[in-house]
Amino acid sequence: MSDEFIYPEGINLGALKKIFEEFYMEVSVDTDGDLIVQDTHRCYLRPDPDGRLILIYAIFGANPSAVQADKLAYVNDVNDQVKLIRASVSANGKFYFDYYLSVEGGVSKRSIVMAVRRFFSCLRLAFREDTGNVVA
Repeated sequence: MSDEFIYPEGINLGALKKIFEEFYMEVSVDTDGDLIVQDTHRCYLRPDPDGRLILIYAIFGANPSAVQADKLAYVNDVNDQVKLIRASVSANGKFYFDYYLSVEGGVSKRSIVMAVRRFFSCLRLAFREDTGNVVA
């Protein structure tokens, strides 16, 4: 794994895609210009225009029979128990999980990959909190 550092001015979609390809991870780019990383689940990466932050996020559907109160209780449980990621319910009723990685001052390529792997790990923990089966 590369410990080579990358700085905010070097953070862009192409650079991120290359990093994940170097680590033999399945990546592609969606029509919105976000990087898709596929592992146990699918997550998206979007660098800020100035490269200081990288948004890592995932979106999941809701069980059609889940009521809003149960969805909100679930995301509250995730935010309380998992802590490293933020969970929310979007206006269209889907579940949104996100995490911001700071690149300010530079970050190793390995740290970027490990942050995504940690995000996937946190998603697995979040799904364990779904005792009411609200996530589809």
